Amino acid sequence: MEIIRKIDAVLSKIDKFLMVVLASLATILAFINVVARYLFNSSFVWAGELVTYLFIWMTLFGASYGFEIGMHMSFDALVKALPSKLCKAVTIFSTLIVLVFLILLTVWGINLVKFDYMTGQVSIDLQIPFWIIYLAVPITMATASWRTFVKLIEIIQTPGIELKKRGPAELEEAEEVGS
Repeated sequence: MEIIRKIDAVLSKIDKFLMVVLASLATILAFINVVARYLFNSSFVWAGELVTYLFIWMTLFGASYGFEIGMHMSFDALVKALPSKLCKAVTIFSTLIVLVFLILLTVWGINLVKFDYMTGQVSIDLQIPFWIIYLAVPITMATASWRTFVKLIEIIQTPGIELKKRGPAELEEAEEVGS
């Protein structure tokens, strides 16, 4: 389990770093483009496209990180009202469903990248191959799958009675640990 935690910690640092860098670059580029447009009546044609791709990548890495800290929406009031063993079983089942979905998105993302690589399509302004742009999908869905797998292991190792006690404080603790 120690190796899993180390891998998860590295992924967490990478995700946070990329979110900050991508958001910063997109914001700075958008600001420079607005200044250029209004002060010099000229803007960078490619800036809007690049800002869009930077924000998409940032959002997908943020979504992956959200799986680590338990930030995604869940409706667990009903599940927590169940007896401990049933609560644990339902939690494991729902986590498995999410894991399968994320794995399918990873596979779909890989197929999308392969397809775009074969077609050779490029973006209009930047002339970047679409397969590079779409790499964000399989990368982030794979890391989200990993994080969900780690959560599944934690759920399996946690007694049902403890699962029933978890609540919004868990998110706050995860944010504090991640900081």
